[in-house]
Amino acid sequence: MGRRFSRIKEGQKLADAWTAYVNYWNTASTRPSRIGQGTPRQLDAMCFIQPFTISVNVGEVVSAKAYNDSYTTLATYINASSVAEVSNNIGASTMINIPKFRPARVRWQRAVNRAISTPTSKFTQQEYLKYENVDSFSCPFGATADTDDMIDSFLDVKARVLAVTGFEVSRVSLTREQVGIEAA
Repeated sequence: MGRRFSRIKEGQKLADAWTAYVNYWNTASTRPSRIGQGTPRQLDAMCFIQPFTISVNVGEVVSAKAYNDSYTTLATYINASSVAEVSNNIGASTMINIPKFRPARVRWQRAVNRAISTPTSKFTQQEYLKYENVDSFSCPFGATADTDDMIDSFLDVKARVLAVTGFEVSRVSLTREQVGIEAA
């Protein structure tokens, strides 16, 4: 009989969360601004890659950005792959602009210990699980040749990153390459 009414309990919990969420945004003008209280952003590393989904001429690359820490952490694993690469040196290549282009990105979240806390959301007043002391890195990557597949390249990089020891939490994810359509 406990499972029979579980959706009702869940519905009430979601209704309470929605009410708290609406209340949070309705009282936004009463809260002080926190602009300028955060930490400054890291410097960006300019990266150069060859796209997976768009054919470019030999020697042409597109640019992308990554934070310096992210680039230095992930470029080693990306460039160790035979089907993915990223460089912060344009060399003899020519940079081209592809409108509405977003490169593929690998994201690595890691933590030495699996320490979990249950903070309360300031938006919904509901508790959620959160890993403590998680480092997060994100870096664009591209193909080494026209025939390289984005998923195969990502899986190769992911295997290299997950082989790194010393972290109880190690999650690797892919943000796929995106190409927008220009209106005529």
